[in-house]
Amino acid sequence: MTSARMGVSRSDTFYAPVERELRELERRLLDVGQGAHPVFRDAVAHLFSTPGKLLRPTLVFLSSRFGPGSDREVVLNLAESLELVHTASLVHDDVVDRAEVRRNIQTVNAKWNDDVALIVGDYLFAKAYALAAVLPKPEVIAIVAQTVFALCDGELGEITAPRSLPTEAAYLDRIELKTASLYAACSQGAALLADAEPEHVAALGAFGTSLGMAFQITDDVLDLVGDEGEFGKTVGRDLLEGMPTLPMIYAVAERDGTGGELATRILAPAKTDDDMRHLLADIRASSGPERARQRAFAFHDAALEALERLPARPERDALRDAADFVVSRVR
Repeated sequence: MTSARMGVSRSDTFYAPVERELRELERRLLDVGQGAHPVFRDAVAHLFSTPGKLLRPTLVFLSSRFGPGSDREVVLNLAESLELVHTASLVHDDVVDRAEVRRNIQTVNAKWNDDVALIVGDYLFAKAYALAAVLPKPEVIAIVAQTVFALCDGELGEITAPRSLPTEAAYLDRIELKTASLYAACSQGAALLADAEPEHVAALGAFGTSLGMAFQITDDVLDLVGDEGEFGKTVGRDLLEGMPTLPMIYAVAERDGTGGELATRILAPAKTDDDMRHLLADIRASSGPERARQRAFAFHDAALEALERLPARPERDALRDAADFVVSRVR
């Protein structure tokens, strides 16, 4: 089973149990712009013509199978709401980062302009809230809102941070807000909607958090060592912006402690092509990327430990496969 629009082959085993729901979600995402301003319709069609891996909604659909109260339409609403939150946050992030490419296509700000991108992001957030508002459990509606708070908190913390090398702990706190909070919302929110047992809700929430941490660290490694064509966005973007990530933090620690020449070069706000070439070579030659990969695998292992608290069933196996994919991917 494959989809030409997907960012990853649907032959990956963890998609199989929820293929029907994913197809319906794709259709609904493409319809989000119906009845709106033509520019918004065009932007939505542009965004969702290549919707990416759809890992987060896959997590929603799989997690909803661990309770007796799983209602397909309600679960679809949660999956769509959280995918719109994710997409809206990316549209806004691309404005902040001045990014031009994501998922191998132009960003909204590059194809149109920053003003259009900001309004498109706002519209997507509003659509997400409208979907969340009709969910039957107030605690799940609250999770959606709290997730947006966390995303905003993490983004503001990143863009207002002093231009210095963060500690590993500060980096981990930031990615828990910016990335892992959304994964946890997908798994925990779906389990709550399905009336799963409290211990299973907690286990799925822990799984989502650890999975999100592993995903972001792997993403940050790929930003430095990945193939741009496969990665789907510009390699070295964080480095170009002077935004330190875990592989860079480890590379600096190996080479000159918490400060020194490499840290100064990483943090420099303006870099030439030569600067970037030499910096990438130095970081790739260090143990930084490999140490960061090992940190991602530690979160992967924590995610698998959380799954052991769930009953054995095909959906648990699919979640395990998804965790394996997250740390072994090239994009």
